[in-house]
Amino acid sequence: MASSWKKRLISQSDLMTLHEKLKEKEKKIVFTAGSWDLLHVGQCRYLEQAKAEGDILVVGVSSNEAIRKVKGFTKPILDEKIRSEMLTYLRAVDFVTILPEPSCQPSLGLLKPDVYVTVKEDWNENYKESREYKTVVKYGGEVKIVDRQSTVLSTTKIVQRAIGAHLGDVFKDFMELRKDPLKEK
Repeated sequence: MASSWKKRLISQSDLMTLHEKLKEKEKKIVFTAGSWDLLHVGQCRYLEQAKAEGDILVVGVSSNEAIRKVKGFTKPILDEKIRSEMLTYLRAVDFVTILPEPSCQPSLGLLKPDVYVTVKEDWNENYKESREYKTVVKYGGEVKIVDRQSTVLSTTKIVQRAIGAHLGDVFKDFMELRKDPLKEK
């Protein structure tokens, strides 16, 4: 049972084969991608919404190296295999694939999903100029931009809250000392 999730982990080299098998069964394929570090309710809602666009949801998980290239050496918090396994336990997710580079464009070209779902963010306002959009449209797929499913939750905010609480404990004694100026006895 411990390794059953691995049956749902698809290597990049097997994405074309997965496409062929699903098309033989006349399944509508949906693809989305992200870091999925410290999974929260907004991300789960987003995955449910993506799944509603078709029959099979394939989720790209940014590799450790891909995340470091974009977000710096302190990220990700969780390893790519942990993040991938975690996603396979969600009912909306049928398959996961680890993305070797920051862009999911190569994966889109291999899998050729019917629908590519991405979240609306400031950085993708010109999404129609992106390599991802052009790849999907070129083979006849559809790109869906959906709103963020939780405006108050993000991995960054969760980490900041946890660190803030910890720092409060660490500095509690320090803060007690600051109430009054130190005096010599």
